[in-house]
Amino acid sequence: MTKLVRPQKVSDQILAVLEERIAAGEYPEGQKIPPERSLAEEFNVSRPSVRVALNVLIAKNVLEARQGDGYYVSAKPQQDFLADWQALLGKHSNWERDVYDFSCHIEGCMAALAAMRRTDTDLKRIEFWLANFETACHEGNLDHQAEADYSFHQTIADAAHNILFSHLSASLLKMLYEQTRSDIIHADHEYNPRPTLIAHHRALYEAIKAGDAQQAAEIARRHLDFVSERIREGREYQSRREHAGTLAQHDLDRVKDW
Repeated sequence: MTKLVRPQKVSDQILAVLEERIAAGEYPEGQKIPPERSLAEEFNVSRPSVRVALNVLIAKNVLEARQGDGYYVSAKPQQDFLADWQALLGKHSNWERDVYDFSCHIEGCMAALAAMRRTDTDLKRIEFWLANFETACHEGNLDHQAEADYSFHQTIADAAHNILFSHLSASLLKMLYEQTRSDIIHADHEYNPRPTLIAHHRALYEAIKAGDAQQAAEIARRHLDFVSERIREGREYQSRREHAGTLAQHDLDRVKDW
């Protein structure tokens, strides 16, 4: 029996293009997309065809319509995705160790791919956030340091030129970063870890710039090992300080009782 091949509907073609743009980050989360009229002119189609595609994306929670203001890329799919992961990690006693194991392999792979695939524009972006990180460290600006640190690693993920790595880094790895690696910036330490962090970032940038995939992967893994160890030591140091403070307060209370 002969099978008929039906032409794809115009709205389905528009839908495919819009989904690809959103997935590729051309329309980032929270950003307003072009209005119906502009999209219809761009695709040379009628506005009803565009509207059908937009309504499908709204039904999928990919877009949200704001009355009188147009269409925005929704954060809901990513929030749902992260909520599932947070629930899983919350029930897992060894979650932090597994997070570092996972991050070491993923970030090592992304660094290697970035070394092989990076463009001149990628290098400029990585260098930009490297410079911002170094400046924030020297100025002691913790908030800017945390932002530049995350953005540095995100630009490396983007330089791998794999849409899955970019989205994984922008969602799951960002959440894991906020739950673990940001501690190294905000926690108290016996000695300052920032010079080593700067050196690691600089070495990683140079390896990617040189196109040395093996070296880039090794530095990324070594960097995460250092971060993990410093966070552990930082927590132990903070615990000792709190214990010493408790003992000191106990001594003061005893003196007052005299």
